[in-house]
Amino acid sequence: MIKLGHSAGGFKKVGRSNKGLNLSLRLTSMMDMFTILLVFLLKSFSSEGQFVTVSPELTLPKSISTIKPKPAPIISVTKEWIMLDDKPLIKIDELDLGASLQIPELQAALLDQKSIAEALGKQDERFGFHGKVVIMSDRDMAFAIIKRVMATCGVTGYNNMELLVYGNPS
Repeated sequence: MIKLGHSAGGFKKVGRSNKGLNLSLRLTSMMDMFTILLVFLLKSFSSEGQFVTVSPELTLPKSISTIKPKPAPIISVTKEWIMLDDKPLIKIDELDLGASLQIPELQAALLDQKSIAEALGKQDERFGFHGKVVIMSDRDMAFAIIKRVMATCGVTGYNNMELLVYGNPS
């Protein structure tokens, strides 16, 4: 056994020599800590990932739906803008609500997306156009605006529309 004593110059060795000294590390506590950390990380890991980032200015409606959205072009309807894949297209207060149901700026952007998807689909069918779009809207948005967004999607060939909502976490 080694005893350490305190002197003016620091610590000095007091007692027997190092013969037969048997020191061992106690790894049990450290292994327990790493096991708990590993279990926590595995429980919080999501293999699906999150392909949608909800804007802080949006409050999505709540739903009991458990269907997870699949990657597709995302139309965001905020209190100020209509956006396609986070690119602002038109301000809400600039919409002509008395005219036709289509929104020309959104229609042009969706047609561009469609032509890109069709070109990719010629090379690999998995990346082709499937007519799917995700609509993310504030829960307090007027239905007349959402109706125009949906009508524009339908006219451009995006007939498979999903509304993004907060679902049950279970």
